[in-house]
Amino acid sequence: MLCYTTRLLIILAAASVFSSVSHAQTVAPTPSAKEQAAPKVARLPDFSGSWAVVGGSPSWDPSDPRGAKPDELPMTPWALERFKAARPPFGAKATFEAVNDPVQKYCDPPGITRLYAYPWQFALIQAPGVVYMLYEFTGLWRPIWLDREHPKSPDSTWMGDSIGRYEGDTLVVDTIGLNDKTWIDQVGHPHSDALHLIERLRRVDQDTLEVTVTFDDPKAYTKPFTGQRVFKRSSSPMEVTLCSLSEMQSFDDEVMKSTTVIPKK
Repeated sequence: MLCYTTRLLIILAAASVFSSVSHAQTVAPTPSAKEQAAPKVARLPDFSGSWAVVGGSPSWDPSDPRGAKPDELPMTPWALERFKAARPPFGAKATFEAVNDPVQKYCDPPGITRLYAYPWQFALIQAPGVVYMLYEFTGLWRPIWLDREHPKSPDSTWMGDSIGRYEGDTLVVDTIGLNDKTWIDQVGHPHSDALHLIERLRRVDQDTLEVTVTFDDPKAYTKPFTGQRVFKRSSSPMEVTLCSLSEMQSFDDEVMKSTTVIPKK
């Protein structure tokens, strides 16, 4: 027969084995070194939904968002000459007579920064390598490339060449290659083909989107400046809103001219 001491050692050894097996079954295994070294994928901010502007500041001048003193934005002589020739339908120079707003007169695309001022919605579609911005007004859209740099000599176009990156909860968009045929706002401020835009889109909360735009155009302005807009999530579906030159002409003949031409006695 086994002595007491021998039997006790056997019982303790068996208990130790059972405890080890039980612990292995109830405790999650420690991650491997490879799993620990793998980089964590950051969660991208979600900009889905349709967004509509809050308020309606016609100017991007941070010191004059209402456009009451549009000539005080620090313009170069080249830009000032263009601004004086502008006859916009908004701001301190607003007029319905001989309006030469390129959108109103020719149905030209409004341009990136002016699109933010219209009471129509826009939406963002986020995909791997690219973010698409879709605009309700005039049915425009543009890609923001996340996986490449600007071309060395981009063509000058209405919407330019946009590249982007995520910085935490912000989408940063860098745009160059814009032609000089649009105004940057509703009060007639011009820009040149040297315009460099930096847009920063940040979702403040579930229903609020903040867009900050920095303008750097040494041909048109003596120093860069930055303006901001706030947008709210919209529950209304986006619609197709095209710019029709014939409808613009009818509006000009039936509405604008009737309010600016003095009736004959």
